[in-house]
Amino acid sequence: MFTLWNTSARSGVLDRRELLRVGGLGMAGLSLPLLTSARATASAKAAPKSGSFGKAKNCIILYLSGGPAQLDTFDPKPDAPVDIRGEFGTIQTSLPGVRFSDLLPLSAKWMHKSALVRTMYHEHNDHGRGSYWMFTGYPYLGSVSDVNSMSRADMPHMGSCVAKLAPGAGPMFPFALVPHRMDVAGGRRSGQFAGSLGGKYDPLLTGGNPNDDAFKLEHLPLAPNEDAGVVRRRLSLVDQLNAQAGALNATAMSQAIHENQIKALEVLSSPKVRQAVDLSAVAKDERERYGRNLFGQSVMLGRRLLDAGARLVQCNWQRTQGKNGFAWDTHWNNFSAHKEDLVPPFDLAFHALMTDLEKTGKLDETLVVVAAEFGRSPKVTRSNAGREHWPDCYSVLFAGGGIRGGQVYGQSDKNAAYPATNPTTPADFTATIYHCLGIDPAGETHDQVGRPIALSKGTPIAPLVG
Repeated sequence: MFTLWNTSARSGVLDRRELLRVGGLGMAGLSLPLLTSARATASAKAAPKSGSFGKAKNCIILYLSGGPAQLDTFDPKPDAPVDIRGEFGTIQTSLPGVRFSDLLPLSAKWMHKSALVRTMYHEHNDHGRGSYWMFTGYPYLGSVSDVNSMSRADMPHMGSCVAKLAPGAGPMFPFALVPHRMDVAGGRRSGQFAGSLGGKYDPLLTGGNPNDDAFKLEHLPLAPNEDAGVVRRRLSLVDQLNAQAGALNATAMSQAIHENQIKALEVLSSPKVRQAVDLSAVAKDERERYGRNLFGQSVMLGRRLLDAGARLVQCNWQRTQGKNGFAWDTHWNNFSAHKEDLVPPFDLAFHALMTDLEKTGKLDETLVVVAAEFGRSPKVTRSNAGREHWPDCYSVLFAGGGIRGGQVYGQSDKNAAYPATNPTTPADFTATIYHCLGIDPAGETHDQVGRPIALSKGTPIAPLVG
């Protein structure tokens, strides 16, 4: 016989084990991440509200894992020696006087609406610690090997801070990674989750391959084509069960369980969410505009998650895409990889994203960010036509919500090796994103045991945000 709790509980008092058993009733698999409980238990300090502060309702980060070569993308040096400038020519962008690599004809059309930072730098020459710095705004204090062991001692990803401090109205979870984490064999790279904020602010991981014809979110228990009435009946059942559990409802734990159940059902029963996650219903030509590849479809899915209420979505370039299998980590075959596997799919996806945001009137309220953990070495390794890790100078691009487009911030030296003007740090990078999303980067939040965490040690890049 189905029972809600153990009727032999002494004096009608429910012990912790029984509460956990009731809370663990799967409701046909509705166990979602615990970021569904109390959503804003801390708040950032009030910030001076300049015209750009809070202009962005949401943010999408196109993360080019591995590190694109700045000389072969956004910061070409046509007058440098051939073993530095590389094999590619340059093209004029829509901003007079600013040139990109000729591999980026579509992205070049958006420079008048974009702000390009050519002088990002930091001191970590490995992927894990470089990414940690970009995601959190803080350098990783452990070793190169430790950074591949994610823990609750880590600083939180800025998306997790957004999920805690300013999650928005939903219905989608406020922070999502599409489609997977960037991990290494046998390890989970730090900085991608909520770290010391706790599991309730971890991101939604979509999983799977968005390029599949019938893609659906693996980690949401209901497939998009399941009848919404099923979800509504489950929500009604939760209410009925809770109405019969007076003793249970009196406890703080039961309230958390109830909030989690309601949020899970809210997400799964939302028409916006169901529409967003069902790529099988998207017209063929619509999908092709983003590129029928893993990254292009991840970007399209990311935009749809924003439409469903997510506040920050990060689309990760995966190493599985392309014949070389090294993402943008081009220690060898740099030029063939950029030309064939890397830049064209990015160029197509970025152009499609910007086109859709502008066409729907959402570009002004959507912050678009193109970033990576570092760049590539100016000097080409002759033996294998590769470029090596280079955190000393690289490019990131901002567009949309709160950003003053049509400008380049900072100039690299003649070889794109070091900043010549306006060196910019990952802390400034995260501070700029917080600012545009309406969170004061000089504010703080608190970890699971109440210790303060400063959101950023940097400052928003002033010319970009006015």
